[in-house]
Amino acid sequence: MFRRAYFLSAGAALLTAAALLSDDQRLAGRLDDRTREAVVAVLESARNEGLPTEPLIDKALEGASKKASGTVIVSVVRSLVGDLRRAKEALGPGTNPRDVEAGANALRAGVPMRELERLRVARTNIRLAQALNVMSVLSNDGVPPDSIAPRVVNLVLAGATEDQLITLRQDIKRDINGGVAATTAASLRGDGLAQQLAEQRASGNSGGPGSPLPSVRGQSRVADPLATPQAVGSVQGNANVSGAGEGARPAGPRGKPKPKSP
Repeated sequence: MFRRAYFLSAGAALLTAAALLSDDQRLAGRLDDRTREAVVAVLESARNEGLPTEPLIDKALEGASKKASGTVIVSVVRSLVGDLRRAKEALGPGTNPRDVEAGANALRAGVPMRELERLRVARTNIRLAQALNVMSVLSNDGVPPDSIAPRVVNLVLAGATEDQLITLRQDIKRDINGGVAATTAASLRGDGLAQQLAEQRASGNSGGPGSPLPSVRGQSRVADPLATPQAVGSVQGNANVSGAGEGARPAGPRGKPKPKSP
């Protein structure tokens, strides 16, 4: 038992060392030695917490591409670790790395942490990353995060699919590019999808709560002039004698003498 535990621990240590070596090699030549060592230390800490490290490496390399100072690069990477930690805490310990990364991006876009916590209890097969990406993209496009985030979460909880969320994002962006106010576009498109989902749920019910209203087709409407015979008479004037059938002839003109027979 002791030997097995020893080998498992040794194997994990070797994997960690290999990962650190790989990270160091990717950062070598892009960062100065001091900055690289500091970033690798952050990566090791994040890996020990079970956080995804790929977005951290990408952020460090992005800083190098933008000629940012080593101090700024290390600060930004550490800040991202904090967002990844918060995202994982909100979404749950078993959340996959892709969802954690998307959650961190959503937090950085201004999405409230409470909306990530609401997604945590969602009983759905949808990948959370897709819903979180919709929040981030639309927030960056001008839709207030505290407006789009709860709307998207509500749609997920109502059973929206990934394809529907992608279409929603595309439609809202198209509306914004067409000159519609971002908040208005998100509200109208979101309400439209919510109604569609409600109708889909109601189609499986027979008059239960949430069922669509019964059709008014075939029912008389007060404002419809063809609904009652009285209305017909009022519209047609003296064309027909009240109560007469279609074959009734109109009355002859008054005050004119009948012609005399020869």
